[in-house]
Amino acid sequence: MELAINLGLGGWVLIAAGALIFGGAAQLIGEPRAGLAWLVDAIAFAIGAIVASEFITAFQDSGPMSDGLAVIPALVGGLVVGVIVDVVMRLVTGGTYTHGAASA
Repeated sequence: MELAINLGLGGWVLIAAGALIFGGAAQLIGEPRAGLAWLVDAIAFAIGAIVASEFITAFQDSGPMSDGLAVIPALVGGLVVGVIVDVVMRLVTGGTYTHGAASA
């Protein structure tokens, strides 16, 4: 068994776009304390998407494919890994998922 990632340019573009959207959305929720938390979240999303798309082969025949990317497993894998990394980052850096109360 050899490791082979069979993504075309369109698949890589979809992963990059999804990762940047996830990272930006995670940065806008609450108050992250790390300035580059969005980048760490985006990288985690991309890694989860690639691993899920390429190694969870049960859905490659039945779900939508885009230039070698199994879309549904990639989305689920990216979200799972991205959310886990975001939660850990918030706990470690002291960030919150709520905005501070406004003073009167």
